[in-house]
Amino acid sequence: FIMQGFIEGLALGFGAAVPIGPVNVLIMSYALVKFRLGLGVGLGAMAVDMGYLFGISFGVLKFSQNELLTQILAIFGSIFLFYIAYLTFYGAKNLATQKSGLNGSFWSCFAKGALMNLVNPYIIGFWLSVSGIVALLPSAIMGLAGLFVSIASWVLFLSFIVSRSKKFIGAKAQIAFAYISAILMVGFVIMLIFNTFLKG
Repeated sequence: FIMQGFIEGLALGFGAAVPIGPVNVLIMSYALVKFRLGLGVGLGAMAVDMGYLFGISFGVLKFSQNELLTQILAIFGSIFLFYIAYLTFYGAKNLATQKSGLNGSFWSCFAKGALMNLVNPYIIGFWLSVSGIVALLPSAIMGLAGLFVSIASWVLFLSFIVSRSKKFIGAKAQIAFAYISAILMVGFVIMLIFNTFLKG
């Protein structure tokens, strides 16, 4: 039963980490510059994920479903995502020469990944639902361990694969990817604003 909880937590973690979203797009954008930058983004986002999950599990984040807080987070999240989209778009032509606007240190990227999840109200909602599932696993602690291992593995794998593939991707393809990433970020901004303020 203990291993069952770990395996189910593992599956749940991969289900949360793998789908394309703003964090994965940002990881790939930075990993094309340097492996450690993509890894920093992913680990920063994961740190916030784990913080939310533990906070929810211990009842610390009961206030997080407040509508006003959700709207405030959505505004700041939209501004931050738009800023990242601007950096990506502006630095696209210089990506292949590593002079992109996405350059930085490991810790600055860690902070960006963390901030991206901190200002995304839907991350809190997602982990609220996940915490209920984890509580029902045969071993909640092993389930949390499985979540941690799977998310960390995905961040490491995605950063490594993208950074290594840079050798096989031409400059034009890297530039195109940067432009697509910027457009996706703007798309996430539009979705966030629509779902928070206009839907229903």
